[in-house]
Amino acid sequence: MRPDLLPPVSGVVVELWRLAISGELWRQGGATLWRTLAGFAFGGGVGVLLGFCCGVFPKFGRASRTTVEFLRPMPSVALIPIGILFLGLGFGLCVGITGFACCWPAYVAALAGASAAGPELLATARVYGLSRRETILLVRAPAALPQVLAGLRVALAVAVAVTVTTEMAAAGSGLGSFILESSLARRPDAMYAGIVAVGLLGFGLNAAFVGVRGRVLRWMPRRGH
Repeated sequence: MRPDLLPPVSGVVVELWRLAISGELWRQGGATLWRTLAGFAFGGGVGVLLGFCCGVFPKFGRASRTTVEFLRPMPSVALIPIGILFLGLGFGLCVGITGFACCWPAYVAALAGASAAGPELLATARVYGLSRRETILLVRAPAALPQVLAGLRVALAVAVAVTVTTEMAAAGSGLGSFILESSLARRPDAMYAGIVAVGLLGFGLNAAFVGVRGRVLRWMPRRGH
């Protein structure tokens, strides 16, 4: 392997520090972070709502199953050309493609979580005279929450990867665009620095999500991450 294409770790660290000092890292990373969070919120919210409704309302689940199972295996990056037609380049495209990718892990988790409240809990709700709406809000939703959050954690990791990939294909800013431009410009130190920045971004988002999840689920017995 050519040594000029694989700079030493110290060189990558120096370049990462230089990018941070110049503000370029924060500008590109901020664009990626904003697109990631927007796509995650949009896709994760739609996926949770769709999955939970499919699990709670069997007729709705059966009616939407064909459409869902057609869309779910579709690679999100294959939709980039369609997204460009309707959304153009930049923020809207990245959010749309990322949201589509995030939707399905959240959907699967919420669908499974909708049945987490076993017959005993549902029978207890009936004994206490809870209406169907109250049972959904006070019994089914809290029981589904651990699985929903697990699915959203997966969706968050997917959001980072898909956002960066979409930026490489159809955005003029962001870490994905920066990595691709550095590669084409034969600047391997900057390219690897960008890749490290993506890893740090994903690590930070995951740590933040785990912290929020711990607070939301503090009523549950402590388990491993």
